[in-house]
Amino acid sequence: MDSSKKALVLFSGGRDSSSAVVEMVRAGYSIRLFTYQMKELVGPRGDSAPDIRHLELINAFPNKIDTERIIVKNLYLIKKLAIDKTNSTHVVYPIAVALAIHSSAVLYCLENGIKDITCGHSGYQAKIDQYIEQRDDFFKLMKDFLKEYGIEYHAPVIDKSKEEVIEILDQCGISSNSLESKSIFVGGPFKVEKVLEYWNESLPICREYIAYMKSFNKQSNDEDPLY
Repeated sequence: MDSSKKALVLFSGGRDSSSAVVEMVRAGYSIRLFTYQMKELVGPRGDSAPDIRHLELINAFPNKIDTERIIVKNLYLIKKLAIDKTNSTHVVYPIAVALAIHSSAVLYCLENGIKDITCGHSGYQAKIDQYIEQRDDFFKLMKDFLKEYGIEYHAPVIDKSKEEVIEILDQCGISSNSLESKSIFVGGPFKVEKVLEYWNESLPICREYIAYMKSFNKQSNDEDPLY
């Protein structure tokens, strides 16, 4: 895969993240897929939505999609941002999950020389389902957070309608039916001021985690005679 213009795409295997991959390929990027796995898969590899769509994307763009999909299962940040705080503060679980995913992706990018992260946020989801992390204001907050680490944040389908997202996939011969049983994000009513308060409380935890893990991984590599 050409590494001159590479993007890490946060990939659930759903329509939106898959169409974001297509749009980034069209923009000239080579793609590596990054899946933050919230629960253990049931059944053999190959049957999940990310596996199915990954193969379809490889078939559509064989020279642009990395055959390796990065799967992260570390739930430490979910515990620190949400579970440990459940009884002491107003926890906004979609924001906790979004920050955990993005912090893990930032760490991977820093360790692998990738300077672009792409999400499948879509405006129609934010408007219809009230997915907090997909609102334009919270997208901009996340963009600023990633910029702290020299990473550009892309959301190529954020202004697309559901019909436009489906059309992007259909044009490339990629299945456009929904393969997800349930989103990991929870749509529902919220108070923006409470969400902002929680965001500001959570960022220092994310920054501390990234700094610690970056230092720990560097120390481990320095001590490993294979490096």
